[in-house]
Amino acid sequence: MIIAIFLISFALDGIMSNIFPIYSIFTSLFTVVSLLIMYPYFNNDKTKFIVSAILLGLFYDIVYTNSLFINTFSFLLIAFIIVLIYNYITINKLNIIFINILIILSFQVISYILLCITGYTKFNDETLITGLYSCLISNVIYGYLLYFITLFLSKKYKIRKIV
Repeated sequence: MIIAIFLISFALDGIMSNIFPIYSIFTSLFTVVSLLIMYPYFNNDKTKFIVSAILLGLFYDIVYTNSLFINTFSFLLIAFIIVLIYNYITINKLNIIFINILIILSFQVISYILLCITGYTKFNDETLITGLYSCLISNVIYGYLLYFITLFLSKKYKIRKIV
């Protein structure tokens, strides 16, 4: 189930980016959201989760961007944040929305800082703020739906996950 969700999210990122402009309210970060939702299905195997995040980031760099290792590093940092969140916060229907927003905003800020440091872009607070609010709606909805879909599938097929 983990690989299927990652592949679907990865493909949806590409589809959505071809349909909607970059700063529309439908800017997708579905692959990042899938990391948050799928972590419990790694059953506390943090190493496997971190390696999966690195590989997803590398594929994201290769397929969707021309900035090799920027997203790889961003996905790695987000994976560490997700592990920390799951260690301290219980995930439920309400918390998943707030944690999803935190992860999306963190990813955007981390990516923007890395792009500024490497010289891909110049620092502009307007660009950062536009990037932050433009991607929230679609990704929060996707995360919430994905949370319930994986919850349903894990109960139906008795897939073990940490709580």
